[in-house]
Amino acid sequence: MTTTAKNIMIINGSLRGAGGNSGAVAKQAASILTNEFQQQATLLTLTDPLPTIREVYEKLVACDGFVVITGVYWNNWSSPLQRFIEVMTAFENTPAFFGKPVVSAVTMDSVGGIEVAARLQAVFGGLGCWSPPCSTVVLSRTGQEAMAASDGSAEDPNNDVWRLDDLPIVLQNLVTAAALPRHNWVAWPHRELTVPDGPWPGQGPLDMGTPKFL
Repeated sequence: MTTTAKNIMIINGSLRGAGGNSGAVAKQAASILTNEFQQQATLLTLTDPLPTIREVYEKLVACDGFVVITGVYWNNWSSPLQRFIEVMTAFENTPAFFGKPVVSAVTMDSVGGIEVAARLQAVFGGLGCWSPPCSTVVLSRTGQEAMAASDGSAEDPNNDVWRLDDLPIVLQNLVTAAALPRHNWVAWPHRELTVPDGPWPGQGPLDMGTPKFL
């Protein structure tokens, strides 16, 4: 563990905000980071009113790594998280993301979680982040029920099912990765977009300046 505290941003992309399954994971992650690992945890709940785009950018620049949390909605992440990613297109490979580690926690009913987690890692990789080992945990209702049903068995067939107790492993790897230097990373050529000012575009049309070809 590093002796210098890092600022870890927890992005809660749940449709239910702080009140859903992802909200519970976000709360647990913040507790583990601050109490067990003595790190700073900054929580960004995407269903809450967000500050201006520039202020969100500055919050991202000030952090050293990300925990991205979402539920699964028809084999995809939430609409608030999708909107966040769309706005963040302007920040690709900027100090907001470049060279910073990212881990993810996905909650689901029964299916789709690992696919959503894999795509999330790819998206944040495109923004400039990277993933340390064991950087994903997927928590399902069916998995929790299976573990409860076999709890106490001599040879528990569900002892390797992801559970909330696995979250500290993911977070420890994130904190370790956040302590590594970032100055040696190299970005590929890309078109830089203009970082817009003004209120957070929570709804309505969104034009981030990408090319129009039709």
